[in-house]
Amino acid sequence: MAGIPKPGEVDSANIRRSNVQQLSVEHQKILDGVQKKIGEDKEIQKIREEKEKEIQKLEEEAMNQYISHFSIDRQGKVMTDDVFDASQFEFCPNTNYSLLDGRIGAGMSIESAPFSVGVYNWIIEFYPDGHSMEDCCCCCMSAASSFVSICDGAVTVNAKYTLSLVDRDGRAAASWLWRRRSATVTYGWPHPRSWGFKVFYLKPLLRFSGYLDDDRLKIRCELTVFTPPRTEYTTPAPAPPPELPGHLERALRDGRGADVTFAVAGREFRAHRALLAARSPVFDAELLGPMAEKDSRRAVRIEDMEPAVFEMLLHFIYTDSPPGSFEGYSTATAQDLLVAADLYGMERLKLMCAEKLCKSIDVATVMAILALADQHHCQELKEACVAFMSAPKVLRVLVAPDEFKHLMASCAQLVSRGSLEGASVQRELK
Repeated sequence: MAGIPKPGEVDSANIRRSNVQQLSVEHQKILDGVQKKIGEDKEIQKIREEKEKEIQKLEEEAMNQYISHFSIDRQGKVMTDDVFDASQFEFCPNTNYSLLDGRIGAGMSIESAPFSVGVYNWIIEFYPDGHSMEDCCCCCMSAASSFVSICDGAVTVNAKYTLSLVDRDGRAAASWLWRRRSATVTYGWPHPRSWGFKVFYLKPLLRFSGYLDDDRLKIRCELTVFTPPRTEYTTPAPAPPPELPGHLERALRDGRGADVTFAVAGREFRAHRALLAARSPVFDAELLGPMAEKDSRRAVRIEDMEPAVFEMLLHFIYTDSPPGSFEGYSTATAQDLLVAADLYGMERLKLMCAEKLCKSIDVATVMAILALADQHHCQELKEACVAFMSAPKVLRVLVAPDEFKHLMASCAQLVSRGSLEGASVQRELK
């Protein structure tokens, strides 16, 4: 009968049906495996993204603590210039990315315009076909490379950076496939001037990423530069005045450790031999030389000097300054002190007294000051007196007709400097 299948045909149909069912089951298993794999990948991606967010949060917290700890001290102590800057760089605005991909070759880069972060200049170096032939492949897929380079030479600076692709809405990529974050690295000799990623992204996946906007590629560089702590230079407090003169003055006043006594017109002064000898060559010879008095208990007598003048001389020897205000000294006191200074070889005190007397020259004192300057070899003081006396009006007041020849004979300087004026006065006095 035509409508009844033969036993052999039934067996074949059953086998085919069984095979189809088995293939269907296996296909379903494969689909289930793929879906499970996709789910696992999504779960892994989700976990990875959560971990990245946690790491980013921890880094931000650490950075905030670091910045708050080294915040600006307005009183001028330790400061730090932690600088964070996000710089966006679009490659070749007038060139399509497809004209770069696979055309310029491995090891060839495109550089961004320089941008400034933390007082330094930086550039982004992008290698569309990879940094080198050895580095342009990953997982059997070609890769692009990108580096952040410092332009300034002879500097050493610590920095960290993040390189990410930017979508058409201006948002930086969050996935690790299109975003690379560095640890803190050191730029500058002896360290490299360029740091980056040889595998920035896998090129075959770029077409499906959504980061090619009208065939143009944007890379964002978020760069953090750390500068070492520095000291803000503020005006320091002025140093106190020297303390040694005050200490030596107290030693003179108290007399502690004094080993020599001076008798001056009925008054006694205690002093220290070593200090006097160090300051005055005359005291050195008198107190420590071969002719020094062997008996330290006997007082050294000072003749032809007032006690007040000797006291001022000792004060200068100990403190290198006269007591009180030197400008307030009278002319007579300055004259007596000049004599004492010349007697004991105190040249600085002698010059100070001469300067004081130069300001005190007038009609009443010029003759005495001139004689003093000539006797004690004060050349500048003598010239000041001669200059004052060279004026004809001063000579008329100072010199009587019978004294003029004696003055001219005794002071050759006055004759040479004021010869014309002197001759004129001499004619008037005759």
